[in-house]
Amino acid sequence: MTFNSYISNKYKVFLILFVNFMIVLISSASGQININEADREASIYTIYNIEVDETSRNVTTARDRALRTGQRMALERLFRRILLISDREKLPSFTDQEVTEFISGFEVNDERRSTVRYIASLVVHFNRAKVNQVLSEYKIPFAETLGTAVSVLPVLEEAGALMLWERNNKWREAWQNYNIINNLVPIETPLPSLKNKMYISALQAKLGDEKSIQSYIRENRLNDLIIATATVRKNTASDELALDILLQRNDPGLKQENAETSLTVSVPAYDEEGEPNLDALFMAGVDAATDWVDDLWKSKVLVNYGFESKIEARGELNKIDDWLIIQRQLKKVNLVRGVNLKSITINAIDLEIEFAGEPEQLALSLAQQGLMLEQDEENQHWTIGLTSLVSGDL
Repeated sequence: MTFNSYISNKYKVFLILFVNFMIVLISSASGQININEADREASIYTIYNIEVDETSRNVTTARDRALRTGQRMALERLFRRILLISDREKLPSFTDQEVTEFISGFEVNDERRSTVRYIASLVVHFNRAKVNQVLSEYKIPFAETLGTAVSVLPVLEEAGALMLWERNNKWREAWQNYNIINNLVPIETPLPSLKNKMYISALQAKLGDEKSIQSYIRENRLNDLIIATATVRKNTASDELALDILLQRNDPGLKQENAETSLTVSVPAYDEEGEPNLDALFMAGVDAATDWVDDLWKSKVLVNYGFESKIEARGELNKIDDWLIIQRQLKKVNLVRGVNLKSITINAIDLEIEFAGEPEQLALSLAQQGLMLEQDEENQHWTIGLTSLVSGDL
């Protein structure tokens, strides 16, 4: 590339950014930013990997039954994602017709069929407005903000022995195989690398050895670490297998009462082939544990959409495309109901943000999208800006 070509290309990039900026400047001095509902529904109101398998007198009937069952399963999974455990029982039983009213569309993957059997995997998209309307009618608050990933150390106590990194730790294997795509909080399960083995052992993890735990967190650059210690026991009276789980979180931002909990799950002692039902037991344990993790996050961002607030915020613009990036990230925040651009200059913007919930919840949700929202010491003025989490590339 010649020097003149290089200068020409750099000028074109600058010109494109400048034109975009001036369009915003001219047309949005007191305009409303369009909040893209489709993007929001794609991030929270879509449920993936719903497996259906139905048999009937013919494949058409089997398919119809599978789709009805799958859509109901997806709705239940959506409510599990956005509602507290204690609030789910407040919902009524919905008819098949009412279930379909929640749905805006669905996709069918991995479809297989015979003359009488239908198997498929569904992706179900829900109508955000309809879900919000029903939950508001029943006065049930809900969460729409994805959480920050947490890491899990699964310790298995079996016959007096402790396992963490060992190959035969089926508890760790269950965590690694668990599909967290429909959870509100992403879960990471570390691999049994030599480095990880050097920093913490099963015994140190179970006993809560603070020095080893903090070294492990620091070396792996973790935001939050959960130590999940599980013990299998046989309940002969009910012919069931039970899993006792102790969950200990190491997040300094948590209140003490939320840092630890004990759970128990149970399944039939034997599967259909007469083998010990350990795989189902461990998967049930992971499901219950991740439900608790999601609940802790929901308690921070839970809102009732019957209430809306407004704040005015000022943002400094350090680069010509900062406002375009802020605008893009605001559209991804579910609590934000609308944004009015009051004024804009080459160096600053003034916004009015309409949102659901409390300002602290809004700030937490914005932080998940790389936006900082802070109030000054006198609680008079709000400022908004980009954090290091957001790239400058559009």
